[in-house]
Amino acid sequence: MASVCAGAEALGRAGLLDGRRCTTHHAHQDELAARYPRTTVVRDVLFTSDDRVVTSAGIASGIDLALHLLSVRHGPALAARVARRMVVYARRNGHEPQTSAMLRHRAHLDDTVHRVQDLIDARFTEPLMLVRLADHAGVSQERTLTRLFGRATGGLTPLRYQQTLRLERAAHLISHGATVESAARDVGFEDARMLRRLRARAT
Repeated sequence: MASVCAGAEALGRAGLLDGRRCTTHHAHQDELAARYPRTTVVRDVLFTSDDRVVTSAGIASGIDLALHLLSVRHGPALAARVARRMVVYARRNGHEPQTSAMLRHRAHLDDTVHRVQDLIDARFTEPLMLVRLADHAGVSQERTLTRLFGRATGGLTPLRYQQTLRLERAAHLISHGATVESAARDVGFEDARMLRRLRARAT
């Protein structure tokens, strides 16, 4: 039995979550835990599997759950082929976090900063000079862009936002078997020293 997003509520109501680990969309985790105290709600993961009951977080994580089930039943090669056919960037593991840097820092309403973030999101592996970002956003002064960006994102600079995206992507690659050195190259660092420093700071 599988559920996606708030569908875990139906499993809880049927008693299928009693004594089991489960998850749901991060906005509904507290409510699910309160309603069904005999279950263990695992927070900030994409999906869980406990015996024959599997649950996933938000709607998109249902794809990750489906690919996981294919991998368990038919092998990772088939799951990879299906992911490629679906144009899914990468099959994520269940323990990966529900929220990404893009979600955490894009809940604001500043169109100028969103335009800058669009460029950084698309090209975070490349060197991005502040003057280029300001020009892209139509801002005359770099310090003005830095001030607007920090106000919208809770104190981040464009460079720190780019580094956050690089760090998050590198962590994903490493969790899938890449070395620190190859992950650093793939996300745009010249060598692994900066990546190691940023990972240590984040930890």
